Amino acid sequence: MNTQLPPQMDAGANAESSADLRDDLGRYVQAWSRLFTHEVQLARTSMAWLFIGTGAIIATALTICITFAALAAFVADHWLHDWAGDIAVALLLEGIALCTLLGAMRRWWRNLSMPRSRAALAHLLGHMQ
Repeated sequence: MNTQLPPQMDAGANAESSADLRDDLGRYVQAWSRLFTHEVQLARTSMAWLFIGTGAIIATALTICITFAALAAFVADHWLHDWAGDIAVALLLEGIALCTLLGAMRRWWRNLSMPRSRAALAHLLGHMQ
């Protein structure tokens, strides 16, 4: 077992080491604060778009889908002469519109999972090693 103490560093090397540590710590804190600021801004934007998207889904469900359903039922009745077919065509069109809007909301929701922070953290850790 080695019981010897390491040789003492001189004062100049100790001061230089402390300055390097201080600079590294400053860059580390600055990088994390920039990262946090960007992520908060992205989350704020995504939440706003989610609220707007939710309002768009409600507006679409109440206006456009009802109009398309009536129009589709009218056209289907002209061709099919069957109310069951008319309703099926109208529901199909409403389902397509709903799936399109839900897909857009899913994309906005993914923005809230902070993909930039994972990339920035990997970049930061890569520079620190």
